[in-house]
Amino acid sequence: MIEEEVCFQIEYKECPASVTEHSIKDSRVFHIEFSDSRKPLTITVGQDRKEVKFWTSIPEGRQQEAEEVGKLIAIHIRSKKN
Repeated sequence: MIEEEVCFQIEYKECPASVTEHSIKDSRVFHIEFSDSRKPLTITVGQDRKEVKFWTSIPEGRQQEAEEVGKLIAIHIRSKKN
């Protein structure tokens, strides 16, 4: 089951973007809609073989963008907890 949970705004490379957070089973997935002509981006946190967490795009192929946007999302989430 997919549930939409949160909607917030970030700015990525001077471009405003809307972020929606969704829960799919036990995973958090973020869908990003940019205000420019860039295609939407869907990202989640993955783990490598050493259990190191990293941001990744769904589908794969926009890894650098996923890592950069993921860091902005993490900053936003952490700021709300404080």
